[in-house]
Amino acid sequence: MSSSSTPSTPAPQPFFRRWLSPWAVAGLLVGIFLLIQGYLFWHDRALMAALDNFPPFAAPAFELQVSKKTPYDPLSYIGRGARAGLWQWSPEGLILTEKGRKFFRESGEMFISQAAAGKRKVTRVRNQQASDGERQFEFLYEWVEISPPAAALLFPPPRPGEEYLGQAVLTQEQGAWKVKSFQALDFEKPMARLQEIASGVLK
Repeated sequence: MSSSSTPSTPAPQPFFRRWLSPWAVAGLLVGIFLLIQGYLFWHDRALMAALDNFPPFAAPAFELQVSKKTPYDPLSYIGRGARAGLWQWSPEGLILTEKGRKFFRESGEMFISQAAAGKRKVTRVRNQQASDGERQFEFLYEWVEISPPAAALLFPPPRPGEEYLGQAVLTQEQGAWKVKSFQALDFEKPMARLQEIASGVLK
């Protein structure tokens, strides 16, 4: 009479050997990567929010003064403003239209802008550098709204949905990021040139 042999049960692997399996290591690395990405995203969001909540960046003023006696030139910003319906030419000088009064007020012989250029938001930050409690970085942003004066008078005007490059320096105060300075040349350069032309510095 033959006796049947009982199959042997494999000895359980030590706990540390199970963690050293390829699948476990891969899962651990993915988890670490996601944690790092989550931290960086949270950190970047704090910087982005500081800029997005800073009015000079988020809704920059369209600071412009236009003389009513500026000669009419259809190829100049005066002509572009007329075609956009902001003012009309007359022998006595420029006259604000009903649309133009939404963005300019009259003061003596001048039209003075009382409008924002539009609205902007940061889309991402990059190339961060930390120094003495400050954070310097580049950021990309886009215009989500452009006012009629900015669209008509700036050359070139900002384009909605297109990403532009900026630079910023933020400092931390009481646990929150504050904007110390920023630069956004896509708006600052054409705005400065328009101001110089309107004041008669450039022709």
